[in-house]
Amino acid sequence: MHLIDKILECIFIPSCGMCGRLGEGYLCEKCSKELKKYMIYNDIDKEKINKFHIFTYENIVRDLILNYKFNDKPYLYKTFCEIIVKNKKIMDFIKSYDIIIPVPMHKKKIRIRGYNQSELIAREIAKNTNIKLANDVLIKVKNNEVQSSLNKLEREENIKDVYKVINGEKLYNKNVLIFDDIYTTGATINSCIAELEKNSIKKLGVLTLAKD
Repeated sequence: MHLIDKILECIFIPSCGMCGRLGEGYLCEKCSKELKKYMIYNDIDKEKINKFHIFTYENIVRDLILNYKFNDKPYLYKTFCEIIVKNKKIMDFIKSYDIIIPVPMHKKKIRIRGYNQSELIAREIAKNTNIKLANDVLIKVKNNEVQSSLNKLEREENIKDVYKVINGEKLYNKNVLIFDDIYTTGATINSCIAELEKNSIKKLGVLTLAKD
């Protein structure tokens, strides 16, 4: 834990991101048990690119993610990270990679929201492992329409030529993990994969909080 985190925790007692309970970290035992009902972390696709989805996107999981993204609650990244770092199956999957890349947001959307929800979690994962955060490799060059408002075909068209790799030399012969919050049709992830695969990557994988 960094010094600033220790200082903040001395001033502000960590509270559960779901129920607000104090003194049990960022996710209390009761809420942790409730969330486990929605875990599908054994849902690993044995394909060329492994995709690891932690939760189903429904009920309390959906509410928690929507609050995190759209209701100005960036601190909830601590709750999600507590779920991740305390789960051996998830951590074993993560530790097989060298680099973690959060799906990027366009700079205009970051200015509006104030943060990239995927990057906050990816950064915390990197702090708790030997995996390196690379948030300067994959960038979003087009401020496209929000994917959630579109159907599958529209999403695929909307996401074309949206991402670009810079500093591609950092990916050479590396095991690269892409991180995003929600996996729906796969259009966003597939667009990122297509761009990243143009580089000399050893292995490519995907980790998401929830699968819709």
